[in-house]
Amino acid sequence: MNGRKVLCVGEDSWVKQGGMQDCIEIYGDKGVCYADLFQGNSSQMYSLEGYDYASEKAGATTGWTYPIFEEAFNQGYPQELTHFVDCVRTGGKPVSDGEYGKAVLEVIHAAYRSAKEGRKVELPWQSRAGRPVDNWR
Repeated sequence: MNGRKVLCVGEDSWVKQGGMQDCIEIYGDKGVCYADLFQGNSSQMYSLEGYDYASEKAGATTGWTYPIFEEAFNQGYPQELTHFVDCVRTGGKPVSDGEYGKAVLEVIHAAYRSAKEGRKVELPWQSRAGRPVDNWR
């Protein structure tokens, strides 16, 4: 460890009453990390210098950040792809089909128009905009 000393304390108990608790606290001279591996899906990290990757769309890794562990699993990507492949193989109907996607896009387009005009937009609503954000401009 580059001549640096590391001190670690680990505690665990299989007989602790009150349910499962799986927490980690790591303290360093340039930051700290807290993680609840059982009841949460992200950790709390403070870093003076920043680090490699926190999570999708995180702009920076200095200061307090909330890196997600098992990010792909927690955001459902493996499950989504497994379902898609199963539908292709078996001819099954997807949970979210094209009609559902179209309805979601209608809501997103209407939400941008509502933001632009400062009023409610009734559904169903059709937009001629190429992208949802174009309803706002």
